[in-house]
Amino acid sequence: LKPLGGSGGGSHVCAPSCALPGGRPMISPHAPSAYSMLGGLQDSASGSPLAGGLSVALADQLDDIPNVVVVAGRHKDRENQDLQGEYHRIANFHGRPAYRKPGTRTCLRYWSPADRWLIDREGLQESDTCNAYAEQGGVKHPASEELVWRIWESKHKQHVRDPEILVTSAPSSIQVVGRAAGRENFALNGQYHLVGLHQGRVAYQKGNSKSAIRYWALGDRWLIDLDGLRDVDVCNGYADAHGTSHPGAVGLQWHVWDSARGRHALDSTLQSVVAPHAIELVGRENPKENQSMNGSYHLVGLHAGRPAFMKADGSGHAIRYWPREDRWLIDLAGLRDVDLCNAYSEAVGGFEHPGDLGMVWHVWETSRGRHLTDPGVRTFVAPHAVRIVGRDPYKENSAVNGEYKLVDVIESKPAYKKEDTDHVIRYWPAEDRWILDLEAGFHGGDVANSYADAKGAEHPGNTELLWYVWETSRGCHVADEDIVAEPIYLEPVDWSKVPGGGGAAE
Repeated sequence: LKPLGGSGGGSHVCAPSCALPGGRPMISPHAPSAYSMLGGLQDSASGSPLAGGLSVALADQLDDIPNVVVVAGRHKDRENQDLQGEYHRIANFHGRPAYRKPGTRTCLRYWSPADRWLIDREGLQESDTCNAYAEQGGVKHPASEELVWRIWESKHKQHVRDPEILVTSAPSSIQVVGRAAGRENFALNGQYHLVGLHQGRVAYQKGNSKSAIRYWALGDRWLIDLDGLRDVDVCNGYADAHGTSHPGAVGLQWHVWDSARGRHALDSTLQSVVAPHAIELVGRENPKENQSMNGSYHLVGLHAGRPAFMKADGSGHAIRYWPREDRWLIDLAGLRDVDLCNAYSEAVGGFEHPGDLGMVWHVWETSRGRHLTDPGVRTFVAPHAVRIVGRDPYKENSAVNGEYKLVDVIESKPAYKKEDTDHVIRYWPAEDRWILDLEAGFHGGDVANSYADAKGAEHPGNTELLWYVWETSRGCHVADEDIVAEPIYLEPVDWSKVPGGGGAAE
């Protein structure tokens, strides 16, 4: 960001920040990261942009390259366990796709001189230095469960083979929904996170509990086991895998243990779904018609073969799929099989669920007798709130601490505001930064009390972000490693307690 001019000689540039006249902090220009020096989505050898500039042959080759991969399986107490997590595709590097962990410089990249895949905290650099590597083995991308990874361990002063770690394109989480409250094995419901491999397939666990979804090779089945990852054919629920690569595949039929009957019984309402557990809808302004569509929508199950979402306030407001027109519908009358709706968006473009900022919504206007495009209406996945903690209360700008609630989408990113104040968290696209502004709200431009380089983080509730806070005595923003931005997500809904919510989805 360029320094702003002012009276009395203007502002003075310092690293990494500048002071405006009157003491207002501003973000200064900074040296580009390894990624930005490559010019964005580009091939480091050819210099051609990944989107639109690749040769036809290379573009065809990359058609089946995943946009997101997950690193999992490293034990939490071992060195470099924090390499785990989601990595998003950012470039083509050394002729292969490269990925970055959002909020960090850590990249997963190919190193052609040694024919290896590397995980490197220093980003996309021309170096064979890395924190982990795997022999390439002829694969076009790193999401191959055949690769064996070696992780750097300081005590051994070398990379040590870890057969538990994997890189995969399987979903990072699976939602299990639909088991009625009060029924035996209701605890099967919940969100399960990818933890590694079990019997040659991906395995998932729920939060901090033992509950797991695992593969049983002898029966070619996915098992939900409340007693965790173990090598027995005992389980609380199962579905025949039919060769599926993960337990969130569409079409799985789950059978749940019924003690009264002494066997597993089909439960057609229980579903394992690859979808967010909640979607936020903002932007329909007062006094426009259908303003009540704004709010949070929770995953309730499948409808017409796709994830369906409802508000948990008993209103029945829903977002559902309509296959005949290949559209997502916002229907304030609930989940039903009709082509009537209050708003719709085309599902084309790979929108597997309705929580995508790229979607364009058309909202019903009675006065015009048709649906009209409303660019202000946005649906997306983000924390419902972000809690900033860790700034020393005796230091300048300690007021950044606190809880900020989601209120809008600004610069195509979620924006947050602390209640009864002008304190906000917003995105500044010119420098790809998240800004904490205690004074000017959403209109402060490049002026900030604190900022963090986004590095691909789609929302500010990312614990990997490093925040810089303005300190007048230093005349610049200073890194404060104690500050953490914690995401706050909505709790799962017990639909049996929501009027009209039970059994809403197929």
